[in-house]
Amino acid sequence: MAGPLQKLRITSDIQGSSPINVLFNPTEYTIEGANKWEEQERNTNPPELQYTGADRKKLSMELFCDTYESGQDVRQFTRQIANLLEVHVDNNRPPVCTIEWGESSSQPPNDADFPFVGVLESLRQQFVLFKSDGTPVRARLTVSFKQFRLPADEERRHPRRASFPAKAYTAVQGDTLSGIAAQVWKRPADWRRIADANQIQNPRHLTAGHVLIIPAIED
Repeated sequence: MAGPLQKLRITSDIQGSSPINVLFNPTEYTIEGANKWEEQERNTNPPELQYTGADRKKLSMELFCDTYESGQDVRQFTRQIANLLEVHVDNNRPPVCTIEWGESSSQPPNDADFPFVGVLESLRQQFVLFKSDGTPVRARLTVSFKQFRLPADEERRHPRRASFPAKAYTAVQGDTLSGIAAQVWKRPADWRRIADANQIQNPRHLTAGHVLIIPAIED
């Protein structure tokens, strides 16, 4: 037996704000994920790909808004979504949102898509039906949320040492800056710190035997 209909709900972290319950649940949604890879030239072909970290996930969907029967201005709802793009004076940034839908919101398995915590990255509003006086009563909103994690959340997911002392490193054949950063810090995405410390303009070209300064990191 089917349970009661559960509406998709968007809650922002702005103090005192009310949750937004969509008028109609989406018929589909899309989750996008990606990794970051950088091409590092070597003496052999083809160039080696170096993993530099995971990209944040994206959640996108289309929301259907219809107030034709009530005669209300549909913008009373669409403005609530549009306001998620606005910078809030107390936080000095747009709000961080929690998107919940279905039972997975309360008891998610490890691979549940909801709740999704993110920021509204883009919004497209299309008004498609109007009253005789021009008041819009139907709209389609295309929204895209980008995953948001606080630094404390990132730290729990990817524990790091608090600090690393400065040291010297002698490059060998086939070395790349991201590979060196992974070796000395376990942090391949921080290769630019080494490039800046050694004034390296092209990180893809390293000379074997060259002594690099590995800067200290104080986190």
